Formats: sequence, C-alpha cells, structure tokens
Amino acid sequence: MGIGSWAGLWFALGIPVIIIMYLFKRKFIDTPVSSHLLWRRALENTEANRPWQKLRSRLLMWLQLLAAALLAFALMRPFLWTEAGSGGHTIVVADVSASMNARYPAGPGGDSLEASAAAATRLDEMKRSILADTRQSGSGLTLIRMGGSPQVVESGASDRTSWERAVESLSADYGRTAYREAISLASAVAEGQEEARIVVYTDAQWNERTDDLPVSAPIEVRRIDGAGYRNAAVEQFGTDGSGRFVGVIANTGSAALELRAELSGDGRRLAEESLKLAPGQRKTVTFGAAEKADVYRLGLADAPDDYAADDDAFAFAETGGTVKVLLLSDGNLFLEKALRLSGAEVTRFDLSGGAPTAQSAENTSGNSENANGTDAGTTEKAAPPLPEIRPDLVVVEGQLPSALQSGEWKRLLAGAAVWTIGGAQDTQQPAGRRVEVSAHPVTRYLTLSEPYFGPLTRDKPAGLTPVMKIEERPAIAAGMENGRRALWFGFDLQSGDLPLNSEFPVLVSNAVTWLSGGRGGGLGRVVSGAAVDVPIVPGAEDAVWRPLQGLAFAAGAKMIEAEKGVKAAGGSTESEAGSNERPGASEPAGNAAGSSTLPSSSQPAPPVPGLYAFEQTGRGLGDAPVYLLDVRPDASESAAPAGENPIFGGAAVDSDGAAPDRAASGDNRGRFALTALLAALIAAIMLTEWGVYRRGRSI
Repeated sequence: MGIGSWAGLWFALGIPVIIIMYLFKRKFIDTPVSSHLLWRRALENTEANRPWQKLRSRLLMWLQLLAAALLAFALMRPFLWTEAGSGGHTIVVADVSASMNARYPAGPGGDSLEASAAAATRLDEMKRSILADTRQSGSGLTLIRMGGSPQVVESGASDRTSWERAVESLSADYGRTAYREAISLASAVAEGQEEARIVVYTDAQWNERTDDLPVSAPIEVRRIDGAGYRNAAVEQFGTDGSGRFVGVIANTGSAALELRAELSGDGRRLAEESLKLAPGQRKTVTFGAAEKADVYRLGLADAPDDYAADDDAFAFAETGGTVKVLLLSDGNLFLEKALRLSGAEVTRFDLSGGAPTAQSAENTSGNSENANGTDAGTTEKAAPPLPEIRPDLVVVEGQLPSALQSGEWKRLLAGAAVWTIGGAQDTQQPAGRRVEVSAHPVTRYLTLSEPYFGPLTRDKPAGLTPVMKIEERPAIAAGMENGRRALWFGFDLQSGDLPLNSEFPVLVSNAVTWLSGGRGGGLGRVVSGAAVDVPIVPGAEDAVWRPLQGLAFAAGAKMIEAEKGVKAAGGSTESEAGSNERPGASEPAGNAAGSSTLPSSSQPAPPVPGLYAFEQTGRGLGDAPVYLLDVRPDASESAAPAGENPIFGGAAVDSDGAAPDRAASGDNRGRFALTALLAALIAAIMLTEWGVYRRGRSI
C-alpha cells in the first residue's frame, strides 16, 4: 500500500475535536425515585454542565470518530499496488519535453567531455526502453506524444513494424509541455479498454503536478534520467543601454561546474570571463563596451554540460534604428512634439500655403499638363520635391493633396506605413461619449475615456479593424494595407482635446512603435513554438526561417518555410487584425485565376532553439528587410529532475527508503486507488449514525 498525498493527514485533527466535544457534552442519568423534589433538578443541571467528566463509551461517538478517521485517510489518496499485467491494452505516454534531449547518462565513468559527447540522450534511452518493454505485448498498443500539445501518434497498434516506426519518430519539443493534458488524454483513451494500463516514460523534470487528475486505469512511471545531472544555463542576456552587456548564468544541475562565459559579436569573440558555480548558484557577468556588431552572443564554453539548448542567448537591436517620420500637416505643435518624444526623427511638410491645391482652368490656362503629366481642363501645382531620406512612417493629418497621390510620391507612400488622421468631409457628431477600447499594441496602457474627440468620419477604410469605438462607431482602426501597416483616426485632432490629455504622448508612442515594426531588425526573444508577429513587406511571395547561430545551426537544421494562409488577389493582402477580406470590395474576375497564397503575418517560432533570420522573397522585391529572432527553450526544463513522483506526488522511493519507486523501477505493477472505496464506507457509516441518532440518547 502507498499514500498519494500526506497533506490529507491534517484532516485527522478532527478526531481530537470530536473527543473534546464529547468531554463537554451535557450528560443526564435517568434514575427512578419515589418522589419528585424540585431542588434535585438544580443539582442535576450543575453536574451535567461540569466539564472534563469521565468519557463514556457511546456508539454514536465511535461512529463519528471512525468517519473522521476514514475521511482523513481518504484525503491522503491511498492506493494498493496491483499487477497490471501485459495482456490488456497498453497506453504509452512518451515525454518529449526539452529536457529529454539531455545526455544519458551524464558522462559515464567520469566528467570527461568526450565521454559525455558520445553518450546517448534521454530521448534515445526512452525509445530503447519503450521498444524493449513492449516487445512481448500481446494486445493493442497506443503511443501518446507528451509535448506542446498531446498527440496520439499510434492508436491500437498490433503490427510491430508500424509500432517501431512510431516510436523512432519521436523528437524533442523545446516549447512548454502540456503534462496535464497528456495524462488526461491517456486516461480518456484507457477508459472502456479491457485491462488497460498507462505507462509514462519521463525524466520527471516537470513544471506542474498531475496528482489531482482522475485516472481511469492503473498507471506506472518509468524514470529516464541519469545520475549526476550537470547543466549551466544562460538565463538572461542584454544591454543596459550604455554599451555594456549584462548576462545571468545559473548552475541548474546537481554538481559544481567550472566554465567560461564568452561574449561574441557577429561570430567574433570579444570578451570572456571564467566562472565557478555551485549547484543552484547564479552569477551576473558584465562586459564593457564592445565593438559594434549586428548580433551579440553570450555562450558557455569548457563546461561539462548535459543539456545544450540553454547554453547561449543573443542580443540585437529590436528596431532598425531611429524611426524616420514624414509629417504631412497644416501645423500641429502637439502632434509634432509627441512624435519627437517617441524618439522619432520628424520631417514636417507644411500643407498650408505652398502646398499644391486644385486650381481652376482660368487661373492655370498657361499650364498644359497637370501633375500626372496629362492634359486636362483643370490642373494643379506640380508636386513638391521628394524628401532626401526615405521615411519609415508617413503621418497624414487632414486631406492628402492630389499631387501627392501619383508619380514618385505615390510610390514613396506605398513603401511606408501610413497614419491617417481625420481629413474627411462627411462627419457626424456621436450621440454620446462612451468609449470602447479593444486590446491592441496601439491602445496598450490606455483607457481614452476622458478626452473629447469631436465629430467622427462616417465610414472607416475597408480592411482595417476598429481598435476604439465611440458609441459603437469606429474612431480608431488598424490593420494591413497592401502589405504595410496602416492606422486610421476617424477624427481631427484639432476638433477635440485629445492632444491636451496626458494619454496622448503614450498613444503616439504606441502608434509609432507599432507602425514602424516593418523596417527589419529584431523580433525579440520567444519560447520555441510561440506565436510571432512578423511584418510582411509588399510583394513578398515566399518566406523562410534561416538558422544563423546556436543549437539549430550547430545541429545542421534546414531552413523552415514560413506558414501561409493569406489569399491575395489583385494586390490585396492580409489584415493585421486577422481579417482576410475587405468588406465592400469586389474581386475582379480576371484576378481570380491569378490569386496566390502569401506568407502569414502571424508565424510560429521555429521548433529548435537558436538565432533565426526571417527572409522574404518575391518577383521584383529586391532586398527585403531581414528580421532576427532569438528562439529559447522552455526555461523550466533546465532544472535538475525533481525527487518526487510527478504523477501522484510523494517521494519517488521504495518502501525501504532507498530504491526508486517500484513502478518507476520497471516491475509491471500499477496503482489501484482506494479513495472511491473509502468514500462508500464513509457514506455507510453516516447512514448508520443517522439510525443511532433516531433511536435516542440512551445508546
């Protein structure tokens, strides 16, 4: 017999509480007398209320004590070892978490790096164990892959060849592992199967418990972990803004380590520092100003390390330098100041006075061509010269002059993100001021419930998704237009008091940060498999993730094609908010045949840790911006295996306190939970207690 959780023992404190209640219980003794004397009633009450009287044996008290003891015992989740046998259906749950890619065993025969490098991984040992343990199985076999999402790899297999192929196909998953979901799936598969049993192969390096999950079949745990786990991890790495680099290195193994922390830039070693780390110790390493590089790497060297996935981290600029903003406005001091406060380099083009405006034929009779280079009855002034520096972001406040909607200006605007503010003639004052703000990078940290916005444009641009509404009418919308990010304000800033509000600089900073996300540079650091927002440049037809450094590059990982799913026809692309359609826009029949699928702007991070470049290609695209991404494994997988059974809790040791859990040591035994049986017994005792109570206090 075993105990699933000793925490239930706390409920045994109810037993002395029941005894104390009976010690203070009022006790009357029925004694026949020849006469009734009023003074004896007062004496009986005094004796009955006297505390700490002698405890008398009562059936009702013993039933209550037994029920309390059984309840405490049931909450401890007791179980019996049972012979699981091998004739029934076997559900194998294979742990493929990141830590299963650690070496097995850890440097047999000593701490030799060469010996460790030649050792197999825990994943290899698990495959060998599964095939060996199931070789004599005479019934169906089901294989469940316990990774980022539980997956049934093989169901009810009876063919040995297909079973071996399924087991050999298992590979490590470096993202967050769904342990609870995998055990629940195994229990659901076992339910209804005759003599089914569940066998979990794992290194017990779990970040969550599953002992509270109901399991419909006996479950066994086979531990796959070597002795003397050694690992050092780069937990943090970055720059403090002054040119210095700071990293945090931890010893997450069970043995002391001596290693070197190396800082490199674009593959060139720049600095190093020697470290000695005790088990569980963390140290911060700092490097002074280094020579300029696009990508910096902090890695570990000369360490007898069993788990290589967390041995390096990368740092790079998360933006492509200073954002260059072209402001087309009649003059708005608050907007221009807020743009500069966001760190942008602002060039303002004044639309008032010298801006090109439409002229009548009488005033422009001497002109033979309009701004488009064609004869017309009405012409307009020639477009102004293009800015010397190509902008990353164009902010248009008001109506965009027609001279800027053609020729070189049109091409310039098509290559930059555009923020349009007001300018529409058809506006309407909303009935109220109730503001509804949706979750979006532009509205982050904002409520926008206090400012007065003024009249709103009746219609928002097609394809953009509202991120703020006033009385159910779109006021701010964001999305993608022809492969570029676009932001729309359906109100004039000078018609309300938003520029005077304290949230206005934050709103402008958010807008600049989000709109300038498509200029190349870094995408940051994410866990393997997590979703990443990647700007898709206009004209991109294909994209790939190319490994540049780290574990993926060292392992010879191939390029990964980016996910697609955005259908383009006639130049239309995906909306940033996830909408692939443009309401009200009809697709020309001639474009239907030429429609294609473009890369999606939401991509899963590559499965193997390392530094990746997101590269886009297309006809006539030229040099597209390259985006860098640092992919990391789940940090919880770096720690040493726990000393507890991750399935049912409690120490994973034998009854003599020396050997590992019997189920983990390989004998075909499962656990039969006694909780349901004890619950039925408690219910029977409570029914008996009710019968005793009804019979009166004389029992």
